[in-house]
Amino acid sequence: MTAPSTAPPSPLSLGAAAVLLTAAAGVVGSLDWPAPRRTMSGWQVADVPTSLLALVVGTALVCLTVAATLTRPWALGSTTAAATWVVLAAASTFAQGWNDVYFAALGSGEGPVIPVFDWLFTFVPVLLVGVAARPLGRRAHLRATLGMGTLVLPLLALGWALYDDGGILETLLGSLYAAAVFGVVPLLIALAITLPRNRRATPVG
Repeated sequence: MTAPSTAPPSPLSLGAAAVLLTAAAGVVGSLDWPAPRRTMSGWQVADVPTSLLALVVGTALVCLTVAATLTRPWALGSTTAAATWVVLAAASTFAQGWNDVYFAALGSGEGPVIPVFDWLFTFVPVLLVGVAARPLGRRAHLRATLGMGTLVLPLLALGWALYDDGGILETLLGSLYAAAVFGVVPLLIALAITLPRNRRATPVG
């Protein structure tokens, strides 16, 4: 009998997962959710409703699980790349989760969103992961960077959906547009900067 294939998913599979999760997060975030109260100290939010917290935490855990399962950082071929991916995935999950709750507070009329740094939530982790995975060849590099995108893009869309208080369709389209501008574009730039010239892994040492 032939042993079952254990080859990691292709970059196309990761891209498809990112698109599906981003769309799903936009849809769920477009529903009517209670908003927390914005404060000017500490974490900048207070009185976070339990249902909203469950939504953000649940979405983050689903995205993290899918991204880790498809990326398989432990099988990238480098301890440094694997550790970099895991650390940045954990940091991004926390940062984006907090940002989503903060956006929900702003959406309750507490203030406008000034998206000067929103693109950094995608650009920085993808760039750093891309640098760490660059010596491993293109396929591993794409797996690591697109895997990170599978995590951060849906959470970005969720935050913008929670901020918008329009109709479901309007909110969904707005969240997907924001995910494209502040997520997909920075991801592609970071990917292009770090994409290795060689298709195969570069020997180290």
